[in-house]
Amino acid sequence: MRAAFPGAARGRMLLAVALTAGAAVAASVLGLGAGAGVVGGVAPASAHDFVVSTSPAADTTVTDPLTEVALTFNEPPLTDLQAGIAVEVRDPSGATASGELSIVNATLSVPFTPTATGGYTVVWQTVSSDGHPVSGEYGFDYQGPVAASGGESGGAPSAAPDTAAPTEASTPPATAEPAPTGTPSGSPVAGAGAESADGGAGVQLPLVLAAAVGSLVVVGAVVLVIVLTMRRRRA
Repeated sequence: MRAAFPGAARGRMLLAVALTAGAAVAASVLGLGAGAGVVGGVAPASAHDFVVSTSPAADTTVTDPLTEVALTFNEPPLTDLQAGIAVEVRDPSGATASGELSIVNATLSVPFTPTATGGYTVVWQTVSSDGHPVSGEYGFDYQGPVAASGGESGGAPSAAPDTAAPTEASTPPATAEPAPTGTPSGSPVAGAGAESADGGAGVQLPLVLAAAVGSLVVVGAVVLVIVLTMRRRRA
């Protein structure tokens, strides 16, 4: 009995060490998996493009003649998806006062024909370099010269822009239709980030479970070896 006791004590000590080591391995594996899931969930959400500057600036009063409205982003948009890119300037009555969209590097611009003095709204939508649609709007107050709309001879040159603007206006509504959906697109963008985060967690979970099961198998093997060794010594 005295000879068996030290062996049993040694076996219990080895068993405790094995269980502690196994628990530490499982905890570290779970920690790494959780960290990877957090990193995977945060990264996609920080990649959306944003407006760096606008001309004219938001919430300003413009008194000089203005012929163009432009927005500059931190990254060029995905021009392959140009159907989702649009800029529209709306006059105080809500009518479109802008022309065809132009894209140069990271700047979106449209020709602007002021129809009246007052508040104008710029509604924009683009496709971020990460593939997600982003949209927004801002306003400015125009108090500059307005093109004449009368039947005078001097009004003839301005009549061309006036007729051109409605012609162009038929095109932006088609491209501007995404704009109403663009306003909700802020939430789809966040939802897409959440989906990619959930997807990352779904991929990480099986790996974490597999690692945890593997560590338990190792602990079980160590315990089995200890038990067999103790039995042989007692025999």
